[in-house]
Amino acid sequence: MAYEKTESHDEYLKAVEQYEDYEAGTYQSMTLEEKMDFFDGVHTNHIPLFDEDGDDLETSDDYYAIRDAFLEHPEQFTLNHILDFMKMLDDECYQPSFMETIIKIIHNIVCYYQLEGVTYLFSHLREVPSRGYEYGMFWNVRYLIKDDSVYPLVKEALTQINSNDSEFVLQILEGTNMSAILGIDGETRKFPLLSECGDEIEMKRKAELEDVVSRLISK
Repeated sequence: MAYEKTESHDEYLKAVEQYEDYEAGTYQSMTLEEKMDFFDGVHTNHIPLFDEDGDDLETSDDYYAIRDAFLEHPEQFTLNHILDFMKMLDDECYQPSFMETIIKIIHNIVCYYQLEGVTYLFSHLREVPSRGYEYGMFWNVRYLIKDDSVYPLVKEALTQINSNDSEFVLQILEGTNMSAILGIDGETRKFPLLSECGDEIEMKRKAELEDVVSRLISK
């Protein structure tokens, strides 16, 4: 799980050769963990979707079938699977839509488990790998803020987690000193600011959450 990304073209061609005889539908006999492994393997170029000429391989149909099942059936996952998906995140992934899909899967799992799901996510944001800070922290929190159905649970979840975790959520919302907190080079990896990209509703909710956390900390 959570492969290192393959950068070499020669390595990619070896992967193409390895999967030349792959048969579409193989995923149906895979375990959930094997499907997740396959899913991550595609994102990191260990499992190719196209041959050297750009034509689809049989892996392509299976990848999209797995992706759709992951998005549509969050009930197949436990909360701990959120950590597995977090490990797949890579801010520099060559295909941003892959990472956006992972964030949607995490969000759907969180929503399926309702308050327990939001609380779990907030309690594990520090476990996002360094290569996936932007997607794993900023976008996970932003998805919660934007979702009308789950936002009321966000405020409640902040009262359920420990003070260190609630302060960390506050730091993500503010964003201004996250580079120093995370030990990343602010010149090359600026942490996103919701104030620079959020709409009016997001900004209102951001302020509400900052107020909730501030009051909790002052108690």
